Parts: sequence; C-alpha cells; structure tokens
Amino acid sequence: MTHTLPLITLCALACTSAGLAAAADDLTVVSNVTTDGKAAGTQTQYISSDHIRSSHASGTEIIINLKTGVMTNINGSKKTYYDVTKQDLENMQAKMNEKMNDPKMKQAMAAMQGMSSSMAASAEVKKTGVTRKVGGFACEEWSITMSAMMTMTECVTNDIKYPVQSWTALMDFNESMRKSMSGFGPAAKSGADLAEKMKSIHGFPVATSTVIDAGVSKMTNTSEVTEVRHTPIPESTWQVPAGFTRVDNPMAKAFTPR
Repeated sequence: MTHTLPLITLCALACTSAGLAAAADDLTVVSNVTTDGKAAGTQTQYISSDHIRSSHASGTEIIINLKTGVMTNINGSKKTYYDVTKQDLENMQAKMNEKMNDPKMKQAMAAMQGMSSSMAASAEVKKTGVTRKVGGFACEEWSITMSAMMTMTECVTNDIKYPVQSWTALMDFNESMRKSMSGFGPAAKSGADLAEKMKSIHGFPVATSTVIDAGVSKMTNTSEVTEVRHTPIPESTWQVPAGFTRVDNPMAKAFTPR
C-alpha cells in the first residue's frame, strides 16, 4: 500500500496478494508515489522469510516480525517508534469488552454495526478488463470499492514472486491478527468481509491508485513499481534506526481510562 495503514485495514488489504506464487529469495520492491498528482517520493518494501518492512519517503515506516507477530511503527519526522504485539491487541479487546457494558457504548456500537454491514455489503471487487505494463511487468487491473468514500484500483502481476517462507508466515500472521481483532466489533467484521472478497485477486500489485472522496475534500494516492531486486536483505533492515526514542503504543493509551 501507499502509506502505513491502520492496523485493521492493513490486515484486510494484505489479502490483495492472495494467490501469489512463491520463490526462495529475498525481495525488495521500489515504487514511485504521488499524492494528488504531485510526486511524493518513493516507497520501498523489503520482504524476507521472517520480516517485512515498508518504508515511505515521508519517514513513515512499519516493520513486521513474522516470527513474533510484533509490528513496529516508526515516525521518521519525530524520530520515535512504538510496538504493537498480539498481547496488546488481546488487552485492548478485553478493555473493549468491558466498555461494552456501558449502555451508551452498546448504543454506539449498534449504530456502527449497521454502518459496517452497509459498507461490507456495498464493497465490490472486480476486474476492469484493462491490462498494461508497469515497471516492465504485465499486469491485470482490478477495481476495489470499499465505500462511497473510498475506491482503489490495483494492477497485479504474477511475474513477481514472494519468498516461500515469508508467504506462509504472512498468512499465519494475518490469521492470528484477525483472531486477535475479532472483538473490535464492526470495524473488524468490515475488514474481514473485505479481505474475503479480495481473495479473488491473484498477484502482486505493481500499481495502486486510492481515491478518498469526503465530499468537501478529495485525495488521490498512487504508487507504481519502478524496480524489483531479488538480493539478500541486510539484517540491519529489521532494526529501528539508532537514536530513535520508543514511545507508548497510542492504541493502548486510547483504551486507558482517564
């Protein structure tokens, strides 16, 4: 994806590559990114047998340790980072369940459930019939409509292969995260429903365009692959840069009573 995504959305969209074939070596993918038609730098995805890192020119990065399930979120502009563990998600789910005893919360969740069901029902994933070449790779275009406000177009190829162990570990990680977030109510269900529909997309996205139209404002983000490398990735890639300060997980703080 073009940017670091909220956790639930990230796990749903990971299924974009649901039918990928796998290879044995590390994979590095570099893409050019634009925002509202203006160049916004590059994004680099590093994929090995047990780690994934997505680095954006804005300084926003995420590292996923596929062995431990820990997600490290890095803010380059502030030189800070925080981790999200499976235990964090389980703790937040427990706190969410406690909050559900509040009548006002039950009412709000009921309203959200209706909205979520409507969004899930309206979500649509289909081929556009367009084929083209991006970064030298032949790709097939898909349209993903998530709601009236958000649409995405992806061009996917079967010519880029995931490392075998990484693909297996990623699927296990996604399933684990899905279970951990099952208590997050409508948002989790909406994400799971979208992920199920996106399983029909087979391939690696070499071009992505996301349009968010809120009526009063509209934003378009695009990315296109420019380089693919099948070379060993240094272990230092999976480390937080020196001098960065660890901060509290803001998701956990949001569930802490004041």
